[in-house]
Amino acid sequence: MIEWTLSNGLLPWLTAAICLLIASRAPSILSSSSGCWLWTQRRVPARIMGAEDVPTLDGNDIYYDGTRWPQYEARFNLRLSRLYGPVIRLRLRPKNPLARLFQRINTWIYPGWRHTGTTILINSLADNESTLKRLLTSCTSRAPSIAAGKYLSGGQRIVLQPYGPDWTRHRKAFSLLLTRDQIRTRWARALRLEAMVMVDRIARLDRYDPPEQQQQQTRCTELVDEVSRFTASSVLQIAYARRAPTPEDPVLKELEVVSRNIASAFTPGRYWADAFPILDIFPAFLSPWKRKLKADHVFESGLFNRLLRVVEDRLASDRVSGNTGEISVDECGAAQLLRKQQDDHYLGRDGVAYLAAGLFEAGTETTAMSINTFLLAAACYPEVTRRAQAEIDSLLKDRDDDVEGHTLTFDDLEYLPYLAGVVKETLRLTPTGSSGVGHTPTTAEPLLCDLKNKAGKTLRKLYIAPGATVLANIYGLHRDAKAYPDPWCFRPDRWLPSSCSSFSAGNDNDKAGDSSRYTKQKDGRPRISLDHTHANFAFGFGKRICPGGALASYSLSMALALLLLHFDFELTGAARALCAQMESQNRKEYDAWTRLFPIRGQEVLEAECLWREDYEDERDRIGKVLIDAYVTFKLSRGQLDRCLRLRPRRTHVTREVLTKM
Repeated sequence: MIEWTLSNGLLPWLTAAICLLIASRAPSILSSSSGCWLWTQRRVPARIMGAEDVPTLDGNDIYYDGTRWPQYEARFNLRLSRLYGPVIRLRLRPKNPLARLFQRINTWIYPGWRHTGTTILINSLADNESTLKRLLTSCTSRAPSIAAGKYLSGGQRIVLQPYGPDWTRHRKAFSLLLTRDQIRTRWARALRLEAMVMVDRIARLDRYDPPEQQQQQTRCTELVDEVSRFTASSVLQIAYARRAPTPEDPVLKELEVVSRNIASAFTPGRYWADAFPILDIFPAFLSPWKRKLKADHVFESGLFNRLLRVVEDRLASDRVSGNTGEISVDECGAAQLLRKQQDDHYLGRDGVAYLAAGLFEAGTETTAMSINTFLLAAACYPEVTRRAQAEIDSLLKDRDDDVEGHTLTFDDLEYLPYLAGVVKETLRLTPTGSSGVGHTPTTAEPLLCDLKNKAGKTLRKLYIAPGATVLANIYGLHRDAKAYPDPWCFRPDRWLPSSCSSFSAGNDNDKAGDSSRYTKQKDGRPRISLDHTHANFAFGFGKRICPGGALASYSLSMALALLLLHFDFELTGAARALCAQMESQNRKEYDAWTRLFPIRGQEVLEAECLWREDYEDERDRIGKVLIDAYVTFKLSRGQLDRCLRLRPRRTHVTREVLTKM
């Protein structure tokens, strides 16, 4: 009915209004430029709104890649904290009268839309850990998402759902698939099988030629493709009892398209409808963006339902058994969700399809990225690699000559504390989404927090209006020098009991270096938990913490252990060339930063160590530069692949184990 009214009466008026909206945004668009931070005519001072309020910045004065204030540019946000403090308020309220008018119209048409244009940026918890954690726990909702949430996902993607009954139901069902008991009794088989297949396939790669011959190879992402195949096939087994035997598996290619679509729709500023919901009332034939998102939704929904139908057909035909090491169809995640749907009838078929696919979306590229970070670190820090390998070799040296005795199980991993430190340090350096995902308060009432010093004196007051976004910069939290000395360095020792830290990165029960988590068993070796969900902030906070944290921890632990067991890691000549290239890009960023903040900008850069060229160890310099470039999306997968060379270090027994499974 509303579309008929628009097309016959209001449409000309609204079309003219949209033209005025474009005109109102044009000055900001024309004043921006891509690829660097720009210095506008105005300085960017921190305006203190009250005697004890946190610093407030006007995001309209900061541009990056054509966007006001680069919200998800993790490095930029961390540098802001070094200028203005660990907690900053940024405002992006429209200054143009026409834009302000449209914002009022949005609120009038959509009463539930509370867009304040305010973001609370948190870069450190060191001084107010408990207070800020309570704040993050109370902010468990999401801002309304028209593009990615409503049209692309059909309201079914759990990561974009606001806090409420739908999210609670989906979260409960999702979490039941990822309990520690499920992981140990069901999913561990698939994780171990796929990790062994990964190291076997990597060992078969022809990557041991001289560098000049390697450059002639047609494919440049063989290694990282095998890592991605491992994470994808593991989760496909868990979700659908289906393997991806090669990186060219057609289902993987389709799921890659889905991942690209969601990344595009979720990009801030990509679709104006998220900032101006009034655009949503235009019919689809006048909204190309709406037609594209609906087409993308049809594609992904069709794929998810097709995978679900395959599971249903296999269950109906009684073809439920799987090979040794594989998950049978009757115990996979999709089958469990289908049974729950039959019993409770509260998820809906689309809900089941999206929840099953959510296992894949949440646990593939993020885990693969963490493994890639480890590969770089292992090549750049050989002393860490040798120590981890020695720990594994020591565990296996007294085993029988049986082939199975010379590979690793999850029970073995519980007695490798240094490996656990390697996994935690890898997670610290590879935060999901770099800057994290913004949260919004769950209540309609304003929130007020007191930020205190160590003596308990209130220094600042933080006021959070309903609809504001609270963004914990995970990249910044994990590079807080108060919590992690020399934060850009790969140092697993910081997680061991001998290197206790007074600062808790996770829950009180999972402190870095908390010896209470270690119990003496098995020849005096300390037994540890393989669940590192709360070791740091890699998996988020509060009710929105990633429910797959334990699964990712187990997956990373087995993958890294087998890679260390079977390979040595080396840097190629391309690594040094790419390091120089990344340093050149860094210097351009630094020049732009000092133009934007001419007074104290240089002080901020001196706190980073990435720009220095006087490292005593060249590999340390390469490691810090390339790892940081990779996790901030400056270094591509193909470039990372060219940096690494893996060489077998021992008799390869994994292939023999696989033939017996």
